[in-house]
Amino acid sequence: MTLSQHANAWVARLTSGHATVEDAAALRQWCAQSDAHAAAYREATRLWRQAGSLATPRRFKPCRKLFAASAVAACLALVMVGGTLLGVVPDGRALLADHHTQRAEHKIIDLADGSQAELDADTRLSVDFSAAQRRLELADGAAIFHVQHDTTRPFVVHAANMTVTAVGTVFEVRHLAAGISVTCTEGVVEVRQGDGTRQRIKAGEQIVYNAMGAGPLQRIDSARELAWRKGVMAFRNRPLQELVHELNRYHQGRIVIASDRVAQMPVSGVFHLNRVDEALRHIEQALQLSATRLPAGVVVLR
Repeated sequence: MTLSQHANAWVARLTSGHATVEDAAALRQWCAQSDAHAAAYREATRLWRQAGSLATPRRFKPCRKLFAASAVAACLALVMVGGTLLGVVPDGRALLADHHTQRAEHKIIDLADGSQAELDADTRLSVDFSAAQRRLELADGAAIFHVQHDTTRPFVVHAANMTVTAVGTVFEVRHLAAGISVTCTEGVVEVRQGDGTRQRIKAGEQIVYNAMGAGPLQRIDSARELAWRKGVMAFRNRPLQELVHELNRYHQGRIVIASDRVAQMPVSGVFHLNRVDEALRHIEQALQLSATRLPAGVVVLR
């Protein structure tokens, strides 16, 4: 097999839902063999991101043996997916990103153009700089971008079906429980939605996008909104599902909300992200909910 074929095999393995800790270690060793190995893997991941997959699965005639094998494979896949959600099994998608953070981890990335990206926990960021454009893809999580001024190369962040473009500014893009938020703290950014709609956001402003479109433009306290860098998040009358979504980035396990009614209950408070149990007690008391604690860090709010 060529290096390219080996690299494609690694990507296929990591996106199969069956990746293990040993696979991740073996991949790091494979990429460390030479610059050519590392370059082949980067190219394979780039092609995977563009195409969405590396191959189309073959069709097989059903038989009893295949059915039994499929049942076992399905159980294993369920274990792997469950393990990924609980934070105990590596997420193959994270290994495909150029930069990623684990649960409860923050990281500052120095980009090739002199810009910086501050990654929140459980974040995936890919970078593709060219002579014409600085393109980044935030596949999950949240990041603050400190952008170096360069009028000849737009700095464009892709998240879901929208883009955020800046020339020289500081802004945050965040994946929410049901949407994307864009917060500008310095300068101006332009947000372009999938339907082509454009909107400019200035320093001290924030807007949330969801399936219904853009919400109202809001004035915000930038320091309060970006307090996660200090391990704190402030909520004021926001749906419980949004708080749980953020806490799950820091919780080794999974917090689950039992119903849509509970998910939409408004919650307020200042929460320490490294003290998830304390936050859960506040939620129980403030919203009169009960928390059922199960093995592996699973907590059900009802």
